[in-house]
Amino acid sequence: MVLHLRCRSLLGEGGSPVSSPARPSPTLPSFSILTPSRNQRTFLEVCVASVVVQGYPAVEQIVADGGSTDGTAAYLASSPGRVRRWRSEEDGGQSEALNWALAQATGEWIGWQNADDFYVPGALWRVARAIAANPEVRVVVGDVALVDGQGVVLGTVGVAPVPARRWVEGFWPYNQGVFVHASVAAAVGPLDVTLRLHMDTDWLARIARLDPCVAYLDATLGAFRKHGAAKTIGGADEPGSRDERAHLEQRYGRRLWPANPRARVVHRLRTHWARLRHFGLAALVRRAGQWAERRDVVRVVR
Repeated sequence: MVLHLRCRSLLGEGGSPVSSPARPSPTLPSFSILTPSRNQRTFLEVCVASVVVQGYPAVEQIVADGGSTDGTAAYLASSPGRVRRWRSEEDGGQSEALNWALAQATGEWIGWQNADDFYVPGALWRVARAIAANPEVRVVVGDVALVDGQGVVLGTVGVAPVPARRWVEGFWPYNQGVFVHASVAAAVGPLDVTLRLHMDTDWLARIARLDPCVAYLDATLGAFRKHGAAKTIGGADEPGSRDERAHLEQRYGRRLWPANPRARVVHRLRTHWARLRHFGLAALVRRAGQWAERRDVVRVVR
């Protein structure tokens, strides 16, 4: 596994590509996985299972359910997987649920996985190895797969290995592939409960202001599920999304996303260039291979 460090104070602007060790440190970093949920029991079971199949001993999952009526409470009462603490009651929304879960966390590192998303096998071990090899790191970021309601891969969001302070230029990582040291989470503070859709962007923007040392992994860590019941299915064109984006851009005094189709193309090219520069040609070759794998080729032989 290859990763790239972006640590301004330690490495200057360029960062440094390194290889993770074959074995993790004898002292494993501990993880707390925060999972907000509401009426997503089927997907939640997959999310919980994805933490279990990591086979990682030092992990807890904390589920904040917003008073679901689909049997979620009964499921959580059965103490599934690595769920250490949970609640099921009406709350003020996803941000409030996450803030409650964050207050319960005891791990050295914080992961955020929504009930309808999940981790890929080996994700926690990859992150742990990166941390063990680079103790100065305070944030670990990896790629995220886009999947449909049945878990079939639709695409991959590749991270651009840039300093955290440049996330506000539109290089946002997806929370499904982000792990934050507890000290950074404490410094940033709770999520904004007034935001319904882009609380993740605001939280990441506040992390960006701290400009912590980031380890970028050229590997898929999590999956973001796109399905009909998803809160963000409307995309950037949904009125609520447009309003929150405008509000956040006013808050931070700059554009946080590409403004138009041309800007999106330019931004995508900049992302590919950053990956090529820091991960090497092999990263682009792997992306091409992932694209080929997504094409279902069926041949019936009689």
